[in-house]
Amino acid sequence: MKVIRNTIFALSTLAAAITYAQEEPSQDTSDAAFQTWLTEFRTEALGRGISAATLDAVIPTIEQQRRVIEADRNQAEFVQTYASYLDRVSDRRIEMGQELLATRGDMINSAAQAYNVQPRFVAAILGMESNYGTFPITEPLFNVIATLAFDSRRGDQFRSELFAAFEIVDKGYASPEEMKSSWAGALGAPQFMPGSYLRLAVDQDGDGKRDLWTMGPDVIGSVANYLKSTGWQDNQTWGRVVSLPPGGEQSLPAPQNTGLSPDATCRRYTTMGVWRDLNDWQELGVRKADGSDLPTRPLAAALIIGDEGDDKGYLVYRNFCSLLRYNPSFKYALGVSLLSDEIANIRD
Repeated sequence: MKVIRNTIFALSTLAAAITYAQEEPSQDTSDAAFQTWLTEFRTEALGRGISAATLDAVIPTIEQQRRVIEADRNQAEFVQTYASYLDRVSDRRIEMGQELLATRGDMINSAAQAYNVQPRFVAAILGMESNYGTFPITEPLFNVIATLAFDSRRGDQFRSELFAAFEIVDKGYASPEEMKSSWAGALGAPQFMPGSYLRLAVDQDGDGKRDLWTMGPDVIGSVANYLKSTGWQDNQTWGRVVSLPPGGEQSLPAPQNTGLSPDATCRRYTTMGVWRDLNDWQELGVRKADGSDLPTRPLAAALIIGDEGDDKGYLVYRNFCSLLRYNPSFKYALGVSLLSDEIANIRD
């Protein structure tokens, strides 16, 4: 079944790409439509309270970036296998995370305690998002967000983010020149979308700014606050790597609603499948990666299967859903999870 699903997904992705290429308007036509769209956006932004001075300083500088659309259609979380994606949990990235905890441990521990989040998860998110603030974030954010807002795939979502980006500048939180992002429009070392910046970025060091561009207290506190806002439970981990019973995924019973989904955050991710108590997974033949018994703690867990044929699975707990709020990709959330374990030398 998984092979068939993956084949269908690959074919549908190829068909979408071909259709997109066939339907793509000429550059002159697209640029003219984009400028008209910006004019209409300016009118709505004025109505929302964004100052004319801010809009007139930024909008004339915005340029449509077609390569952003290409990147959006080919995100690593969608096109890479689990094995390839999880290679990001490299020895060097693990070492850098351990160095971060060693050199800024007091800062991270203080923020983690304030927001009831384990320090290793804060470090791991920064490791996956921006290689601990070392990855160059150089894209002009307004070009990126406006291009994605103009595009039809997620236009409404990014239109909202564009309003938030203008609000950041209009309120003096950052200058237009400081608003650098990834190709996806995420800001700074923790890669917050503009709307998340407004809602969840914190002034951890009390200097009157919420600086996500310089690795320091605000970055660390903001990541911890983000996790707290998602209902993070600091008395749990993310889950664990497990071995599947003989016969692999096909040997497990068909999913049935057990009513054990931990909360609304987890219920929104319907593709996680059925949630069962750890004891039930034990009875079905799922074991720790080393073949030993699962913990006896009464926790609801969902089973995520890796690549076809590798017989590898992951039992995930409620906190995994919080990581999905940061980036709604199983591969991403597993990357953060596995990196957090390696940073803290957790082998169970």
